[in-house]
Amino acid sequence: MPQFFIKEEDLNGDRAVIRGDDCHHLVNVRRVKTGDLLRLRSADGKGYTARISGIGAAEISLTLLAETVTNEEPVNISLYMALIKGGNFEFVLQKAVEIGVNRIIPVITSRTVPDPSKKIDDKLERWRKIISSAAKQCFRTNIPGIEYPLSFSETIKKDDSVIKLIAHPGSVTELRDFLSSSGKPGSVSLLVGPEGGFSDSEIISASGEGWIPVNFGATHLRAETAAVILPSLLIYQWS
Repeated sequence: MPQFFIKEEDLNGDRAVIRGDDCHHLVNVRRVKTGDLLRLRSADGKGYTARISGIGAAEISLTLLAETVTNEEPVNISLYMALIKGGNFEFVLQKAVEIGVNRIIPVITSRTVPDPSKKIDDKLERWRKIISSAAKQCFRTNIPGIEYPLSFSETIKKDDSVIKLIAHPGSVTELRDFLSSSGKPGSVSLLVGPEGGFSDSEIISASGEGWIPVNFGATHLRAETAAVILPSLLIYQWS
């Protein structure tokens, strides 16, 4: 049973409608029929089981059958991810959504290769579609947000999470040791660098702003690999 996110204005009592791209996808790709069941998720995280009651040219009408209950107590993770080359960054977006990251912020570092100024609005639109699609497929209770790219200096000063971690293979603090000595925080931010990692001056600057450098084992991971594995470890530890 597929899941789709629905706007509050499209919910009315025990009725709902699906419009736009989702309507097109359901009608022309999934070939849904009257009587088919769908999962719906509202902006506030509420879930519903719904039956299709009508299919029109521009919208699908549904009847809400039951509200579903989730017992999730997710870790509130913000992933600050250095911009890396196209397909790899999009891979990070998809997988970060699947594992449970709550917010993704692209970061421009001293070793960033892609030019963030090129068609950023178009890129953001594409990134949002990737995130939305991943959230539907893995039955997320929400659609994670993605923000405009920040400079490294803005990133380390702006964040106010309870715990702030920066991935750095040269750190003397192992992530395993840090996690074993820390209780579950209300929020945590993780900063992952580009290929080649952060510069020494960036690590020093981040440490001065309260970010804790951590290493994560004997090997050096690719940027897109670290961006998936490290949040997974945090979620495993604190969920």
